[in-house]
Amino acid sequence: MHVDVDVFKDVKLDNNCNQTYGNSNNTAPNDNKPQMKSNEYWGKRSLQFSTLGDTFDALGGHKQKPGYLGIGAIASNGECCAEIGGKILRNGGSAVDAAIATLLCEGVMLPHSLGIGGGFVANLYTKETGKIEILIARETAPAAAHQDMFMAKEITGAIAAATPGEIYGYWCLHQKYGKLPWKTLFEPGIELCFKGHRVTKYLANILEFYRERVLKEATMAEIFINPYTNDLYKENEIMYRPQLGETLKILAEEGPGAMYDGGRIGKMLVEDIQEMGGIITEEDLKNYKVRWEEPIVMPFAKDYRLFTAPLPTSGVVLAFILKVLEPLHTTDEPVFCQRMIEAFKHGYGFRTNLGDTRYEPHVTEEFEKFISPEFADDIRTLIRDDTTCTNMGYYNANFTHVEDHGTANLSVIAPNGDAIAITSTVNSHLGAKVRSRQTGIILNDEMDDFSTPGFVNTYGIPASPANYIKPGKIPMSSTCPSIVLDNFGHIQLMVGGAGGSKITSGVAQTILRYFILNEPIEAAINSGRVHHQLSPMYIDIETTVPEYTIDYLLNVGHELNYLSPDKPFSALTAIGFKTGKPHPVCDGRRLGSTALINFNA
Repeated sequence: MHVDVDVFKDVKLDNNCNQTYGNSNNTAPNDNKPQMKSNEYWGKRSLQFSTLGDTFDALGGHKQKPGYLGIGAIASNGECCAEIGGKILRNGGSAVDAAIATLLCEGVMLPHSLGIGGGFVANLYTKETGKIEILIARETAPAAAHQDMFMAKEITGAIAAATPGEIYGYWCLHQKYGKLPWKTLFEPGIELCFKGHRVTKYLANILEFYRERVLKEATMAEIFINPYTNDLYKENEIMYRPQLGETLKILAEEGPGAMYDGGRIGKMLVEDIQEMGGIITEEDLKNYKVRWEEPIVMPFAKDYRLFTAPLPTSGVVLAFILKVLEPLHTTDEPVFCQRMIEAFKHGYGFRTNLGDTRYEPHVTEEFEKFISPEFADDIRTLIRDDTTCTNMGYYNANFTHVEDHGTANLSVIAPNGDAIAITSTVNSHLGAKVRSRQTGIILNDEMDDFSTPGFVNTYGIPASPANYIKPGKIPMSSTCPSIVLDNFGHIQLMVGGAGGSKITSGVAQTILRYFILNEPIEAAINSGRVHHQLSPMYIDIETTVPEYTIDYLLNVGHELNYLSPDKPFSALTAIGFKTGKPHPVCDGRRLGSTALINFNA
């Protein structure tokens, strides 16, 4: 990709995001915050960090030079956003710099999926040390939240918003791994807000699907109705976000303090939220913390190791599914598909016993059981090739399942070999379906990812106690940004997805196809998929799945729900490395963009 931009000047890194180990008792920690308001203050609000260590040094991994050095690559869900990240890399930016600029672009172009009113999970690889770190900057329950708050209320609107972490998470990433000035990373997104951007087919479809909700909510109608047509924006029309652009300009100039430490963005945001019935306060913003965590590490396919995000993400569910299925591989596609579906059912069933271990210490025992080799062995004995079960208790379920859709994934590798896979979300499509007028920020509806006591969902399933609301708690998430390394410590795959609960199963199928079936990365991502989350008790299946596999599943006794290519399924972004060079790919189910920057040419 050829990029013509001026080289950024005055490159400066203020790297004060210190790391500390998390408290060992898994309780919600207290933060004795210093009074200073310098960059050092903002950095020290990072809550937890622990390192993997030089995992691959003993294997001699760092003695071999990977073939992908000198090449940068980006795979983005935003149709023009990878090019923006590519320009950042071309002009000396780090993988984190490129990720932040790309995500800010996506937040403008994909307001139905992510934005600075949401949160994210990042999986970072540092080539020089071989270390992998997880940064969790997800939304947290406000201080006034309690487990019974939605027993008599609909979980929508401003009341459904959790404390956002997106901007503060970007700041902590930049403080540790940024190279270019913070302000520089905002410039492309700000330009999109004021000069306009093309409406994608996917955004146009989302707006049409939520037509009634958008038109009835004035704060949303103001930005999603085209003033020239007096109707919702359609594909290829040009949309503008000037109020959001002003907010991004302030954040670029003033840093996260403008939002998280009594600054004008935070004050306006809270004022609008409370006027619309929400409960987020300025204190919630001031008390917000990110978490640096260890990854879940799982040996896979003999020569590889999977590194994925820990609770309260679904990385553990992904690892469990892969651990169960690897010994069950067969070239008989229908049989393997049946085994995979049963592994999904067990994984999603057990997921309902999980939650945020900092607020639910007992979940640690469930987690340790879930990842144990003995548990995977036991589950394999329950999987049959010719039968299935409709009893949810058979699959260890204890739940309300909550569906989420508003998500985007990004994969970036820099020419020095550093990499980041990051999944950002506002939870549902268009989040809480309301917007802060003064800031232009669309609110998340992350409170909907929690469970409510006594609540029975649409499918008659009771709530999951491990996921009840508590102030400061993070709800369970379907996200699982993942990196696979070989035994030399070289990246072989970066992958993550958008699409709610279908993310985990989609990532699992892609990894299995790429490493076990040895398919090219495009085929691994775009092949027909299946999904079973236990509730509802049927398989979501794409019409591109072979008919002989469909017939087999019907004969086993499954109920099938057919999804055509234009219906919602998880959309992945990935970078494959099997050829020795990075190969960025976007899922054909949802148009995105890729960039490849060869510094060796």
